[in-house]
Amino acid sequence: MKKITLDEAIDYFDEQCPNQFSKEDKTNLISELDELIFESVIKQRENPEISSFSAYNSDTDGARELLIPFMFKETYRFFLEKSIAYSNREITSYNNASKLFQAYFDNYFSWYNRTHKTKETAAISI
Repeated sequence: MKKITLDEAIDYFDEQCPNQFSKEDKTNLISELDELIFESVIKQRENPEISSFSAYNSDTDGARELLIPFMFKETYRFFLEKSIAYSNREITSYNNASKLFQAYFDNYFSWYNRTHKTKETAAISI
């Protein structure tokens, strides 16, 4: 499955939403989202495709593949958009981007749940 790269995500966002934030700021935000995805989605599955996550920073290769597949790339766009709108105190833009981010994230999460088996937990007998 094709994955979106760090540079592709940032370039796509900059095309859709011109902004004054640095590439480093956007890289840190994407890293925050991918860490959340790793901890709350990927690690909770049997035989996860990756066993650890290391944060992205200004030294991270722009060709590094992100965790969400290309078909859900809007998740990154709207996460960046909502984060930047919040920083700029643009409440209406923040609310709109938050709703769209949640919708795209839910689509990704639903797909991931359908295609990856959840870890078995021990049953408790009484």
